[in-house]
Amino acid sequence: MNLSRTLSGPLAGLLACCAPHGSLGQAGAAPDPLAEAASLLVAADEAGNSAERAPMIAGLNALGLTVVPESGEDPLSDWRREYRPADGEVFRGRTLGPAYRRAQLAAGQQLVIEQIFNAGERAEMVAETRAGRTVEVAVANAQAQKICEARLSPNARCRWLPIFTERFKITLTNRGTMPASVYLVFD
Repeated sequence: MNLSRTLSGPLAGLLACCAPHGSLGQAGAAPDPLAEAASLLVAADEAGNSAERAPMIAGLNALGLTVVPESGEDPLSDWRREYRPADGEVFRGRTLGPAYRRAQLAAGQQLVIEQIFNAGERAEMVAETRAGRTVEVAVANAQAQKICEARLSPNARCRWLPIFTERFKITLTNRGTMPASVYLVFD
């Protein structure tokens, strides 16, 4: 079920798009680095030890993923410290590319995160949680206009073209009865 809503007006179709990213995949489609990063983060989080987590960390390193500055916790840095690639590869960080943020939500909890996106540059976000969790995501601009709404099942994507460089509010709501860990990947 697609719960997406977009802005009204003639530019609405060009400015916003939101859907579970699993529904966007097509045979032969180009790789999707944001969706791949979100899936790898969830899988690494669920891994039982550093040996099980190693292939996920190698994939995240290849994508150049880093934490959103000042976002708080950074489990990827901890996992990278435990990671020992056979070829001696060292992760050096990113200059461009995806960044992530982790959010922990208790049952029934709502969390609002603000993220700046630049005017005229495609904005994209993928959110993913463990299967079986009931989490909703909504994105609104500085004027409180909804850009995107979706239920993570277990993932969702929001794409839009910001008219102004401004802070966008990303609201995560855990509608379930169990805690949920959500990974947001931005580009």
